[in-house]
Amino acid sequence: MRIIDGHMHLADRPNGWFLRCAQERGYSAYAVLSLSCSAGFGGAINNEQCLQAKREDPRRCYFFAGLVHPCADPLAHIQTWLQRGADGVKLIETKPTVYRETGADLSSPAFEPLFDFLERSQTPILWHVGDPATFWHRDQAPDFAFANGWFYGDGGFPSLEALYGIAEAVLARHPRLKVAFAHLYFCGDDRAHAQRLLDRYPNVSLDLTPGVEMYDHFFADREGWRAFFLRYQDRIQLGTDTELGGDILGQTPLTLVLGGLGEGPVDQWGHAGLGLALPADVLDKICYRNFLAFAGEAPKPLLVRLPYI
Repeated sequence: MRIIDGHMHLADRPNGWFLRCAQERGYSAYAVLSLSCSAGFGGAINNEQCLQAKREDPRRCYFFAGLVHPCADPLAHIQTWLQRGADGVKLIETKPTVYRETGADLSSPAFEPLFDFLERSQTPILWHVGDPATFWHRDQAPDFAFANGWFYGDGGFPSLEALYGIAEAVLARHPRLKVAFAHLYFCGDDRAHAQRLLDRYPNVSLDLTPGVEMYDHFFADREGWRAFFLRYQDRIQLGTDTELGGDILGQTPLTLVLGGLGEGPVDQWGHAGLGLALPADVLDKICYRNFLAFAGEAPKPLLVRLPYI
C-alpha cells in the first residue's frame, strides 16, 4: 500500500529522524508541520527546524510553515517562508490552549490579506480547529486531557462553537481556500457538521490524524461512517501526528488509522471494533493520492545553496 503521512511534527533538530521513519514505515512522502506559534515547540525556531527536515529528505518531505505571534505582517511572514521552500501553511491558533497563549483571532481583519493571498494562490492549509467536544465536560473528558492541560470546562478557554465560528467565518469570506481540517474537524460525534462543511466548500478536505475518539465513533456506527468515507473518498487524507522521537513501528497512530480503514478487528489503546473495510481504490486515495491533490505532486524544490567564492 502506498502511504503519505500528511501530518507530522518536531520540536528539535531533525537529525535524519524523519528520513529514517519514512524508510522504516515505507512512506512515499510525508509532511512536517510547524507549530511556530506555540512556545511549547520553541516558537519561531520551529519553522527553521521543519525546513531542515525537508533539506534532509527533499524528494519526500513537504514542509508547512506556521505563523508567529505577535506578527506585524502575517502575509509577508508566510510569503517569506513560501519563498524559502515551504509547501503550505499550518494553522493551530484555533486549538484552545494556543488561542489562549497567542490571543490570535484568525477571523480578525489583521489576517484578511493573508487569507486573500492564500485563496488566490491556492496555497494548501492544514488547519487544527477545536479539540474533542468531551474536553469541555469534566465527567466526559479522558484522563489524558487532564494530564496534558486540555480540559477546558473551568473557564478561560473559548467554547468549541466559538472556535468553529472563527474558521467558518474565514471560509465564508474565502470559500475557495484550499484547506484540510485536521482530526476530522473533531466531528466524529457530529457527522452532519462534517457533511455540511464538505458540501458547502468544495476545496475543503479532512485528515484522519487521531483524535483517537473519532475511531470509537467509527466503530460504533460502522455503516454510517463507511458510507461517509465512500461518498467523500476524494476529500479525506491520512495523517498520524507522529512527533520526532516517537515510536516508528509497533502500536502507533499509523496502525490505528490503517486498522480503522481496513478490514478486520481493531484493538489499540482500548479503542476496539471492526475496521471500515474500504475498497482498495478508496484506500489508495485516502492514504496516497488525495494528499498529492492537496499539496502538489512533489515537494517544492529548495533553492540551491551556492558555495561562497
